[in-house]
Amino acid sequence: MDKNTTHGKIIFSIIGLVVGLAGGYYYGNSMGMQQGLLQGAAQGVLQGVAQEKQAELARRKEAEKQAAKAVNPFGQTPANPLGNATANPFGNIKVNPFE
Repeated sequence: MDKNTTHGKIIFSIIGLVVGLAGGYYYGNSMGMQQGLLQGAAQGVLQGVAQEKQAELARRKEAEKQAAKAVNPFGQTPANPLGNATANPFGNIKVNPFE
């Protein structure tokens, strides 16, 4: 009888150990998956925020360039305002008074 109770205890312990390992594996796997998903989501959010900051910085620089072009009075006209003029003020002058 002592042998049967010893075998029963060993079998009960092995079954308990297997059930405990299976339960622990399932619990750890589910917790690990949840943490992984949360970390992945957080990392994705951080990458999205970084991309948005870069895009905002690029838009801001472009807006500054456009504002500088609009304010600069010399950037809108050619360097020499009379460069395209064809009038010669000395064209009709009499150089020799004896002719």
